[in-house]
Amino acid sequence: MPHQPERIPLPLLFGAAAMVSLSVVGVGVSQLTDIGRQLEPEQHIVASAKVVFADESDGGVGVYEFESGQTITIFPPETGGFVRTAMRAVAHERKVSGGSADAPFEIARTEKGRLLLTDTVTGKTIGLEAFGDINAGDFAQLLGNEDGDA
Repeated sequence: MPHQPERIPLPLLFGAAAMVSLSVVGVGVSQLTDIGRQLEPEQHIVASAKVVFADESDGGVGVYEFESGQTITIFPPETGGFVRTAMRAVAHERKVSGGSADAPFEIARTEKGRLLLTDTVTGKTIGLEAFGDINAGDFAQLLGNEDGDA
């Protein structure tokens, strides 16, 4: 006698379909109405700089103030690994979206000490502290002291 495959009970299938449907509806309602969402409170910027990054002929990465073109710093070859990696990833996303490579990035410090990197083309913001104090510190040095004087 051939072996018959076991069937999943019909009530179990209906229950699973109901759970998935309720989850999708719940997320949709939350997105449309902000009910049930935990929103991050608005954070005031206490220091910011609009900067551009450029590959140097010796393999370094230069960081320049956007409006004046003044050099903020140059990461020599084999240094600033996190800055290099982060900027290449953000620049790639900008390129894919068709944005200008010449537009600045904004680095900002909030009143609560968060360090943010915003692509002014795509509008995407990255919380740099999520990558650790040492990595975020490479970007923090581009802002200068706590008053924002670069």
